[in-house]
Amino acid sequence: MNIRKFNLTGNVKTLVALFLILFLSLTLLTACGSAESSSKKDKSKKAKKVEDDEEDTAPATKKEAENTNTGNKTADEKKEKTEKVSADALWAELMAGNKRFMAGKHTAANYSASRVALSKGQKPQFIILGCADSRVPPEFIFDRNLGELFVVRDAGNIADEVSLGSIEYAVEHLHAKMIVVLGHESCGAVAAAVSGEKMPTRNLSAIVDSITPAFEGSKDCVLGDKPNMACVELNANHSAKDLLEKSPIIKKAVEEGEVAIVAAVYHFDTGEVVRLKE
Repeated sequence: MNIRKFNLTGNVKTLVALFLILFLSLTLLTACGSAESSSKKDKSKKAKKVEDDEEDTAPATKKEAENTNTGNKTADEKKEKTEKVSADALWAELMAGNKRFMAGKHTAANYSASRVALSKGQKPQFIILGCADSRVPPEFIFDRNLGELFVVRDAGNIADEVSLGSIEYAVEHLHAKMIVVLGHESCGAVAAAVSGEKMPTRNLSAIVDSITPAFEGSKDCVLGDKPNMACVELNANHSAKDLLEKSPIIKKAVEEGEVAIVAAVYHFDTGEVVRLKE
C-alpha cells in the first residue's frame, strides 16, 4: 500500500510538472505572437505615415515641376517668337545655296531620313512666294532639303487671299523668319498683264488684274509695250508691298522684327537670284 501510494504521488507530481511546462510554453508563444503582431502594426503605421507624407508632398512637387516645365516652355516659345531676325544673315544663308546651284554642286541629301524626321512636324525658316513657272523650283534654286522652305506658288507670284493665308500660317504657327517674293525673267503672267489685252476667262483676268497695278506710273514698264526685266522687278516689289498692306499678321511680325521680307528675281541663264532694293 505504501509503495503504491508513493508511486501515485510521483505520477501526480510528474503530471503537474508537465502541465506547468506546457502552460509556460503556451504563455511564451502567445507573448511572442503578440509582440510580433504589435511590431507589425507599428511598422504598418509607420509605412502608412510615410506614404501619406509622400502623397501630401508629391502633388505639390509634381505641380511645381509642371509649372516649371510650362514656364520654361512658354519662355522658350516667347523667346523664339520675339527674337529679332537678321535679314542679311538669313539672305546670306539662302545665297550660299544659290551659289551651289549655280555651280552645279548640290548638297547630297538623304531624303528618306528627312521624311522620317519631318513626320513629327515642320519648322522652316524661309517662306517663298514664287511663280508657278516649272523652271523656277525654289528647293533646287536655293539647294534646300525637305522641310526647309515653306513654298507658296501661283502664276505671277501674286499675294492674293489664298497665298496670304498660307503665309500667315507659316508666320504665326511655324515661326518662319524670312519671306522671299521670288519673281523671274520672261514671266508669262507679267507679260500678259503688260500686254493690256483682254483675257479669255475670268480666272486669267484675276491674274492680270492683280499684277497690273504694279506698273502704274512707271516709265520703265508701260502697258502695251513689250515686257522687260523692269516689269518683273516691279511686280515682285508690288507683291512684297501687298504682304504688308493686306495682312495685319505679317505686318505686325515685320514691325516687331520677327520676320523680314525680301523681293528678288531669278535669271534663267545664270541661275542667279538677285535681291532687289527695298
